[in-house]
Amino acid sequence: MRPPICAVCDRDFRDDLGDSDLTGGMVYFADYESLPDGTVGHPTGLEWFCSIHIRKAKILAHLPTKDAINQIKLG
Repeated sequence: MRPPICAVCDRDFRDDLGDSDLTGGMVYFADYESLPDGTVGHPTGLEWFCSIHIRKAKILAHLPTKDAINQIKLG
């Protein structure tokens, strides 16, 4: 699993995880595929977002990951 670094702005928010006002989170997108049991890594379609981008990411969760991230970057 990748560390909590925003998929849009690359903000590393590991130090903010305990502060609910600053914390982002993970979003599962339409192209989510879980890893097989016993596999180490980061699943497709699951991304971290900082507190600035998580709200928009959740709204776009019905899209494939790349499409959602591109829409967020475009504003």
